[in-house]
Amino acid sequence: MDGKPLVEKAFLESQKKPYCDFDFLLFFVDIDFDYIHQKQLNLHNSFIYNAYCSEEKKLHYNDLECYLLNTSALAKVLANFDIEPYEVDTIRDKLKTGSRAIGSLRAADYIAQRKFGLSKSILNGLEIDDYFDPSNIFINLKEIKQDLPRWSNYKEHVEDLVSIAEKLDRETPNDWSLSRGHDVTKMLSMHLETRSRRKVTTESIEMMLRLACEKFEFENSPMGKRFIKTACVAA
Repeated sequence: MDGKPLVEKAFLESQKKPYCDFDFLLFFVDIDFDYIHQKQLNLHNSFIYNAYCSEEKKLHYNDLECYLLNTSALAKVLANFDIEPYEVDTIRDKLKTGSRAIGSLRAADYIAQRKFGLSKSILNGLEIDDYFDPSNIFINLKEIKQDLPRWSNYKEHVEDLVSIAEKLDRETPNDWSLSRGHDVTKMLSMHLETRSRRKVTTESIEMMLRLACEKFEFENSPMGKRFIKTACVAA
Protein backbone atom coordinates (compact mmCIF):
# COMPACT_ATOMS: atom_id res chain seq x y z
CA MET A 1 0.00 0.00 0.00
CA ASP A 2 3.06 2.26 0.11
CA GLY A 3 2.56 3.42 -3.48
CA LYS A 4 -1.07 4.43 -3.07
CA PRO A 5 -0.43 7.88 -1.53
CA LEU A 6 2.05 8.60 -4.33
CA VAL A 7 -0.53 7.72 -6.99
CA GLU A 8 -3.12 9.88 -5.23
CA LYS A 9 -0.64 12.76 -5.08
CA ALA A 10 0.22 12.35 -8.76
CA PHE A 11 -3.48 12.44 -9.62
CA LEU A 12 -3.96 15.72 -7.74
CA GLU A 13 -0.99 17.22 -9.59
CA SER A 14 -2.44 16.04 -12.91
CA GLN A 15 -5.53 18.16 -12.27
CA LYS A 16 -3.46 21.35 -12.20
CA LYS A 17 -2.19 23.48 -15.06
CA PRO A 18 -0.71 22.64 -17.49
CA TYR A 19 -1.32 18.89 -17.04
CA CYS A 20 -5.11 19.17 -16.81
CA ASP A 21 -5.19 20.33 -20.44
CA PHE A 22 -4.09 16.86 -21.53
CA ASP A 23 -6.24 13.81 -20.88
CA PHE A 24 -3.71 11.02 -21.29
CA LEU A 25 -3.10 9.59 -17.81
CA LEU A 26 -4.88 6.82 -15.91
CA PHE A 27 -4.31 6.16 -12.22
CA PHE A 28 -4.70 2.69 -10.71
CA VAL A 29 -4.78 2.01 -6.97
CA ASP A 30 -6.06 -0.77 -4.75
CA ILE A 31 -9.29 0.17 -3.02
CA ASP A 32 -8.05 -1.67 0.10
CA PHE A 33 -10.53 -1.21 2.96
CA ASP A 34 -11.69 2.24 1.77
CA TYR A 35 -15.09 0.86 0.75
CA ILE A 36 -15.54 -1.11 3.99
CA HIS A 37 -14.51 1.98 5.97
CA GLN A 38 -16.95 4.14 3.98
CA LYS A 39 -14.23 6.56 2.96
CA GLN A 40 -14.94 9.00 0.17
CA LEU A 41 -13.84 7.46 -3.12
CA ASN A 42 -12.30 9.28 -6.05
CA LEU A 43 -14.82 8.82 -8.87
CA HIS A 44 -12.91 10.74 -11.54
CA ASN A 45 -12.94 8.84 -14.84
CA SER A 46 -9.17 8.51 -14.91
CA PHE A 47 -8.91 7.19 -11.33
CA ILE A 48 -9.46 3.43 -11.26
CA TYR A 49 -9.71 1.16 -8.22
CA ASN A 50 -8.67 -2.49 -8.07
CA ALA A 51 -11.26 -4.07 -7.97
CA TYR A 52 -14.30 -1.82 -7.60
CA CYS A 53 -17.05 -1.06 -10.09
CA SER A 54 -17.96 2.61 -9.76
CA GLU A 55 -20.99 2.28 -12.05
CA GLU A 56 -22.55 -0.50 -9.96
CA LYS A 57 -21.04 0.86 -6.74
CA LYS A 58 -19.98 -2.71 -6.06
CA LEU A 59 -16.86 -4.04 -4.38
CA HIS A 60 -15.45 -7.15 -6.05
CA TYR A 61 -12.05 -7.42 -4.33
CA ASN A 62 -9.93 -5.11 -2.18
CA ASP A 63 -6.86 -5.20 -4.39
CA LEU A 64 -5.20 -6.54 -7.51
CA GLU A 65 -3.76 -9.61 -5.78
CA CYS A 66 -7.15 -10.86 -4.58
CA TYR A 67 -8.55 -10.30 -8.06
CA LEU A 68 -5.73 -12.28 -9.67
CA LEU A 69 -6.19 -15.14 -7.21
CA ASN A 70 -9.70 -15.48 -8.60
CA THR A 71 -8.65 -15.79 -12.23
CA SER A 72 -7.01 -18.62 -14.15
CA ALA A 73 -3.67 -17.11 -13.09
CA LEU A 74 -3.73 -19.08 -9.83
CA ALA A 75 -3.92 -22.43 -11.61
CA LYS A 76 -0.99 -21.46 -13.82
CA VAL A 77 1.13 -20.41 -10.85
CA LEU A 78 0.32 -23.62 -8.99
CA ALA A 79 1.20 -25.67 -12.08
CA ASN A 80 4.73 -24.30 -11.79
CA PHE A 81 4.92 -26.15 -8.49
CA ASP A 82 3.47 -29.40 -9.92
CA ILE A 83 0.12 -28.87 -8.22
CA GLU A 84 -2.75 -30.52 -10.08
CA PRO A 85 -5.80 -28.54 -11.28
CA TYR A 86 -8.16 -30.41 -8.94
CA GLU A 87 -6.45 -28.75 -5.95
CA VAL A 88 -6.84 -25.17 -7.16
CA ASP A 89 -10.31 -24.45 -5.76
CA THR A 90 -9.46 -26.03 -2.40
CA ILE A 91 -6.31 -23.92 -2.07
CA ARG A 92 -8.19 -20.77 -3.10
CA ASP A 93 -10.94 -21.41 -0.55
CA LYS A 94 -8.43 -21.96 2.25
CA LEU A 95 -6.62 -18.74 1.32
CA LYS A 96 -9.95 -16.89 1.36
CA THR A 97 -10.89 -18.24 4.79
CA GLY A 98 -7.50 -17.51 6.35
CA SER A 99 -7.11 -14.04 4.87
CA ARG A 100 -10.66 -13.09 5.85
CA ALA A 101 -9.94 -14.01 9.48
CA ILE A 102 -6.85 -11.79 9.53
CA GLY A 103 -8.48 -9.08 7.42
CA SER A 104 -11.44 -8.72 9.77
CA LEU A 105 -9.02 -7.63 12.50
CA ARG A 106 -7.15 -5.26 10.18
CA ALA A 107 -10.39 -3.65 8.97
CA ALA A 108 -11.76 -3.43 12.52
CA ASP A 109 -8.64 -1.65 13.74
CA TYR A 110 -9.38 1.56 11.80
CA ILE A 111 -13.04 1.51 12.86
CA ALA A 112 -12.11 1.04 16.52
CA GLN A 113 -9.51 3.83 16.36
CA ARG A 114 -12.11 6.28 15.12
CA LYS A 115 -14.83 5.06 17.47
CA PHE A 116 -12.69 5.52 20.58
CA GLY A 117 -10.68 8.53 19.38
CA LEU A 118 -7.34 6.75 19.60
CA SER A 119 -4.13 8.21 18.19
CA LYS A 120 -2.52 4.84 17.49
CA SER A 121 -3.50 1.42 16.23
CA ILE A 122 -4.95 -1.10 18.67
CA LEU A 123 -3.71 -3.98 16.55
CA ASN A 124 -0.21 -2.49 16.38
CA GLY A 125 0.75 -4.61 13.40
CA LEU A 126 0.13 -8.29 12.89
CA GLU A 127 2.61 -10.74 11.39
CA ILE A 128 0.92 -13.99 10.45
CA ASP A 129 3.99 -16.24 10.51
CA ASP A 130 3.60 -17.51 14.07
CA TYR A 131 -0.11 -18.23 13.61
CA PHE A 132 -0.10 -19.80 10.16
CA ASP A 133 0.10 -23.50 9.38
CA PRO A 134 1.56 -23.47 5.84
CA SER A 135 0.96 -27.16 5.20
CA ASN A 136 -2.79 -26.91 5.78
CA ILE A 137 -3.21 -23.20 4.92
CA PHE A 138 -4.78 -22.52 8.29
CA ILE A 139 -4.77 -19.37 10.45
CA ASN A 140 -5.13 -19.94 14.19
CA LEU A 141 -7.42 -17.00 14.89
CA LYS A 142 -8.19 -18.18 18.41
CA GLU A 143 -4.51 -17.99 19.33
CA ILE A 144 -4.15 -14.55 17.74
CA LYS A 145 -7.02 -13.22 19.85
CA GLN A 146 -5.45 -14.71 22.97
CA ASP A 147 -2.06 -13.13 22.23
CA LEU A 148 -3.28 -9.70 21.09
CA PRO A 149 -2.96 -8.06 24.54
CA ARG A 150 0.79 -8.85 24.52
CA TRP A 151 1.57 -6.37 21.75
CA SER A 152 -1.48 -4.11 21.50
CA ASN A 153 -1.06 -0.38 22.05
CA TYR A 154 -4.34 -0.38 23.96
CA LYS A 155 -4.87 -3.60 25.90
CA GLU A 156 -8.10 -2.21 27.34
CA HIS A 157 -9.58 -2.03 23.81
CA VAL A 158 -8.59 -5.49 22.57
CA GLU A 159 -12.03 -6.91 23.34
CA ASP A 160 -13.61 -3.97 21.48
CA LEU A 161 -11.40 -4.69 18.47
CA VAL A 162 -12.31 -8.37 18.45
CA SER A 163 -16.01 -7.55 18.83
CA ILE A 164 -15.94 -5.16 15.85
CA ALA A 165 -14.00 -7.72 13.78
CA GLU A 166 -16.58 -10.41 14.52
CA LYS A 167 -19.40 -8.01 13.63
CA LEU A 168 -17.69 -7.19 10.32
CA ASP A 169 -17.32 -10.87 9.56
CA ARG A 170 -21.01 -11.50 10.20
CA GLU A 171 -22.31 -8.48 8.32
CA THR A 172 -19.98 -8.40 5.31
CA PRO A 173 -21.38 -10.91 2.80
CA ASN A 174 -18.80 -10.67 0.01
CA ASP A 175 -16.46 -13.63 0.58
CA TRP A 176 -13.29 -11.67 -0.29
CA SER A 177 -14.27 -8.23 1.01
CA LEU A 178 -12.24 -8.59 4.22
CA SER A 179 -9.18 -10.14 2.58
CA ARG A 180 -5.96 -8.24 1.99
CA GLY A 181 -3.96 -9.36 -1.02
CA HIS A 182 -0.57 -9.25 0.65
CA ASP A 183 -1.81 -11.59 3.37
CA VAL A 184 -3.09 -13.96 0.70
CA THR A 185 0.13 -14.00 -1.31
CA LYS A 186 2.22 -14.40 1.83
CA MET A 187 0.19 -17.42 2.89
CA LEU A 188 0.41 -18.84 -0.62
CA SER A 189 4.18 -18.34 -0.81
CA MET A 190 4.66 -20.03 2.57
CA HIS A 191 2.47 -22.95 1.49
CA LEU A 192 4.34 -23.38 -1.79
CA GLU A 193 7.70 -23.11 -0.05
CA THR A 194 6.67 -25.89 2.33
CA ARG A 195 5.43 -28.11 -0.50
CA SER A 196 8.26 -27.51 -2.93
CA ARG A 197 11.05 -27.27 -0.35
CA ARG A 198 12.56 -24.36 -2.22
CA LYS A 199 12.68 -20.65 -1.50
CA VAL A 200 9.47 -18.88 -2.55
CA THR A 201 8.98 -15.17 -1.90
CA THR A 202 5.77 -13.19 -1.72
CA GLU A 203 7.13 -10.82 -4.36
CA SER A 204 7.81 -13.66 -6.80
CA ILE A 205 4.28 -15.04 -6.37
CA GLU A 206 2.73 -11.61 -6.95
CA MET A 207 4.78 -11.16 -10.11
CA MET A 208 3.87 -14.65 -11.37
CA LEU A 209 0.18 -13.90 -10.85
CA ARG A 210 0.44 -10.67 -12.83
CA LEU A 211 2.24 -12.35 -15.71
CA ALA A 212 -0.21 -15.26 -15.77
CA CYS A 213 -3.35 -13.13 -16.02
CA GLU A 214 -5.08 -13.47 -19.39
CA LYS A 215 -5.83 -10.32 -21.36
CA PHE A 216 -9.50 -11.21 -21.83
CA GLU A 217 -9.93 -11.75 -18.09
CA PHE A 218 -8.51 -8.35 -17.26
CA GLU A 219 -10.65 -6.73 -19.95
CA ASN A 220 -13.75 -8.16 -18.25
CA SER A 221 -12.72 -7.05 -14.76
CA PRO A 222 -14.17 -3.85 -13.24
CA MET A 223 -10.90 -1.99 -13.77
CA GLY A 224 -10.42 -3.43 -17.26
CA LYS A 225 -13.85 -2.29 -18.36
CA ARG A 226 -13.24 1.15 -16.87
CA PHE A 227 -9.84 1.32 -18.57
CA ILE A 228 -11.29 0.45 -21.98
CA LYS A 229 -14.20 2.86 -21.59
CA THR A 230 -12.00 5.75 -20.46
CA ALA A 231 -9.37 5.08 -23.12
CA CYS A 232 -12.02 5.03 -25.86
CA VAL A 233 -13.48 8.34 -24.68
CA ALA A 234 -10.01 9.90 -24.54
CA ALA A 235 -9.27 8.68 -28.05
